[in-house]
Amino acid sequence: MSADGLRVTDFDGPADQGGVFNDLAHPVALLGLKPDVWAIDRLGCIAAVGEAKTASDVFNAHTIAQLKLFGHLRHRKSSEFCRLYIAVPHSAAHALDRALASARLAGASHVRRLHIPDVMLRACSNARR
Repeated sequence: MSADGLRVTDFDGPADQGGVFNDLAHPVALLGLKPDVWAIDRLGCIAAVGEAKTASDVFNAHTIAQLKLFGHLRHRKSSEFCRLYIAVPHSAAHALDRALASARLAGASHVRRLHIPDVMLRACSNARR
């Protein structure tokens, strides 16, 4: 998100690799669902939502509900879709395909998929949450 010019304002940490983001406020829930990350654009408007999932948490009812809600949020002023960043272990890429299809987001241009090498996640204490 930061690399795309957005400013992360809320982060559901702490996480081993969270760095400075671990000191941010925790995200608030939206319609009972809380994202892992909120980010704003240079105008201060909500521009993106982020979710990180473990392999066992990619394709289930809760994640699909999150994707349906977060993946269909729109900017207040422009009515364009907010970006949705979704990070999953590389081994769970096919499960993410199914989850995005179930949420009617397959191929959506505002969805940013991040496939994290599984070996990088094994050392993280929060990889099993």
